[in-house]
Amino acid sequence: MEKSECIKILSYLNNCYNNRFKFPKPNYKDGTRTKLMIEAWFDLLQYYEYQLVVAALKKLIINRPQWPPTPGEIVKEAEKLKLPDQARITAGEAWYLALEAVHKYGYYNPKEGMESLPPAVREAVRNFGGFAALCHSQDNNFVKNQFIKIFEKVELKRKDTAYLPKPFKKKLLLISEEKGVQ
Repeated sequence: MEKSECIKILSYLNNCYNNRFKFPKPNYKDGTRTKLMIEAWFDLLQYYEYQLVVAALKKLIINRPQWPPTPGEIVKEAEKLKLPDQARITAGEAWYLALEAVHKYGYYNPKEGMESLPPAVREAVRNFGGFAALCHSQDNNFVKNQFIKIFEKVELKRKDTAYLPKPFKKKLLLISEEKGVQ
C-alpha cells in the first residue's frame, strides 16, 4: 500500500463516521497532528494490498457501524480474509473433523488420520493425547468439551501472532532471539 492510498482510507473513514473520526486532524499551524496520524496508520497498513485493506475496512464498517475501526482491527480483519477456509473453523467444526478422522482411519491408521486434519485440529489432537487417545475416548459431552477447550487454547495461541504482518513477525523473532542469547 502507498501512503496516498492510506490517506484515501482515512478520508473514507472520515466520511463514514462524520462526528466520530476526524481526518484531517485539527492541526497546529505546521500540520503535525495529521502527519503523525498518517504515519501511524501507514506504519501498520503498509504491508497489505490496498484492495485487501478496503475489503477489510468495508466489512468492519458494515458489521460494526457504531465506532470507527482502529488500524489494528483492520490488520486483523485483513489477515482473516487472507486465511484459507480450512483455517477458519470453529471449535465445534474441529471436533467434528477429528471424529470423522477417527471413524475413517481408526486406531490402526493414526498417521493418515492426523494428516487428514487441518494444522490447528492436528495440534489440538496432539494436545489431547494423540490420535490413539482420541480413538479410545468415548464420544460423550465431557470428552467433546475437553477437546473444544484444547482447540480454543490452540487457536488463541495461534491468533496471538497470526495477525501480525510477516516483516513485523520477523522483527519480533529477532528481538526474542536476542533476549535468549543474553
